[in-house]
Amino acid sequence: MKVKKALILAAGKGTRFLPYTKAYPKEMLAVVDKPALQLIVEEVAGAGITDVMVVISPEKKDVVRHFTPDPAYEQQLRQSGKTVEADSLRELANLANVSFVYQPTVTGTGKAVELAKEWANGQPFAVLNGDDVIYNPGKTVTAQLVEAYEQCQKSVIGVQLVEKSVIGKYASCQVVESNGRLHKICNIVEKPQDDSQIFSLLAPLGRYVVSPDIFDVIAITPATRGGEVYLTDSFQIQAKNGGIYAYEFQGKRHDFGDKFGYVKGFTEFALQDPRFGEQYLQFLQQLVASHKK
Repeated sequence: MKVKKALILAAGKGTRFLPYTKAYPKEMLAVVDKPALQLIVEEVAGAGITDVMVVISPEKKDVVRHFTPDPAYEQQLRQSGKTVEADSLRELANLANVSFVYQPTVTGTGKAVELAKEWANGQPFAVLNGDDVIYNPGKTVTAQLVEAYEQCQKSVIGVQLVEKSVIGKYASCQVVESNGRLHKICNIVEKPQDDSQIFSLLAPLGRYVVSPDIFDVIAITPATRGGEVYLTDSFQIQAKNGGIYAYEFQGKRHDFGDKFGYVKGFTEFALQDPRFGEQYLQFLQQLVASHKK
């Protein structure tokens, strides 16, 4: 079954970016002239996905406004001779069919995904963490995972190898067989607490493609002590009942939920911008040289 839908989880409060996020959604952090969330939508569009749903909290009206076409404004720009700017709005409007669903309270990633049950309509779909922006000059990460899903027809978790010192921040996958970058797994543990829970250093990093039965699994996934239901725990149930897959994707991940992660990601994308990337590199080189004096 082809993957034509993607769900982006973006309902978090963004407390690590206060005071900015007091008034503005962290997903609207600027990366040159695009908000971070647009880069994620561009990623899924690059995988041939045409239908995108974004899970947001009710106060994030700016996100909805950004993705709502504004033909009148576009026409005004064209009449003023600002065709480049008008074309950028047209490209944004044509990226995908973007819709929204609201998660009023934080109840976990599993419950956030559950909000998309009717929208998914029995089809597989990609799931992306709205904090994770990944740069890859070739095939997008979502495209890589879609290809893996269409090969195995089971949920696929996007992973990369991490250092043992940080695996406790993520999750650990237990591999039973491997074929290149694709690994069949029989268990996954969220935030392993000791060596007995570290099956491998393959850590999920905010990109998944899920099979249509994920909603049945979420329904039986126990909540944590805080009452939240985590998607990783649902993956664990799937893994133990027939196995799922982990795919080592190619790409450089930047955690936009972290201030320094955002600065690094901004720099990565700015350097790749054909309009001024070389000029920006020269500026950074001069800046570094001046700091060495």
